[in-house]
Amino acid sequence: MDNRSSLINFSLFVFLFAFSFVFSILALGQPTSLLFGIFALLGFVVCIAGSLFNAMLARVDGSTLTLWFYTYAIIASIVLVWYLTRCGTLFGWW
Repeated sequence: MDNRSSLINFSLFVFLFAFSFVFSILALGQPTSLLFGIFALLGFVVCIAGSLFNAMLARVDGSTLTLWFYTYAIIASIVLVWYLTRCGTLFGWW
């Protein structure tokens, strides 16, 4: 995977993260919008899984974007945990 396609993938993941974050804010603000919550959860999971997959491919090729993909996966994981704890509080699970 060359650097140009890696950079395009990374920018697509950033846009997906932005949309997922907006959906999560909308889902937490309006508890009746379950569809937004599902979209946010799926978006975060796709962000993390896709970023880790691209990081492994970039590591094999020796690309410099490997560190960026791993960092992105860590940030998306932190936001996913935040979102899940907010959902748990909202639904009264803890």
